[in-house]
Order: sequence, then C-alpha cells, then structure tokens
Amino acid sequence: MSNQITFYLPLGLNIDGTIHKRGKMHLTTTLDELKVQEAEEVAMNSRYRDILLLASVIDEIGDIKDVTKETIMNLYEADFLFLQLLYKQVNGESSLITTQCPSCGKDFQFALADLYSDESRIK
Repeated sequence: MSNQITFYLPLGLNIDGTIHKRGKMHLTTTLDELKVQEAEEVAMNSRYRDILLLASVIDEIGDIKDVTKETIMNLYEADFLFLQLLYKQVNGESSLITTQCPSCGKDFQFALADLYSDESRIK
C-alpha cells in the first residue's frame, strides 16, 4: 500500500486565475497529529485542528508544493469538506459514503477517494 494518494478537488483552488485541482495527500503519522495538538491556534479554536491537519498531510495541490494553513483556508468550502471526508477515509475512519440517487431514490455506496480519481470526469 502506498502512503500517498492522488485526489482531485471538486472545484479547485483558484490562485491568480489558475485553478489547481490535482493534489497528493500522505497517510497521517503520529508526528502530524502531535504537531497539530501542540499548535496554539487549536487551543483557541478547535476548527483550526482540521485546517492544520490537512496542511500537514497534503503534500501538494497543483503547482503548490508548500501547502500551508493559508492554502487550506483559501479553499472553497466544498473542497474543504471533500478533503475532510477523504482524510477520514484514507486514515481508516470511514470507508464508504452512502447516498441516494435523486432520480430513482435508490440508496448506494461509494468510496470517496474514487469519486474524483479520474480528472477527465471533472468538468
């Protein structure tokens, strides 16, 4: 098993008019968790925990190789939520998403990591 996965953001990070969608995330290490727990911002506002954790495990988004908390804070909320769910799935907290077809009403499950695994499917 590789310790790094490739993902595609649903909307993408807009930096100076360039949309960055493809990224890479590594599995969380104990050191990643410890750094986040020690951060002063987390003690002041627990919402920062996810921001800092994603900044520490995302290795790149598009041409951005130094992903910082500011990078994560500039994501669209839909992309931030996607990354939170993907993080949980990749690190064993959740394996499948259950949803319902809006046309037929049938329930089905899928792995979030597979949703945007093929950039050609993103419009």
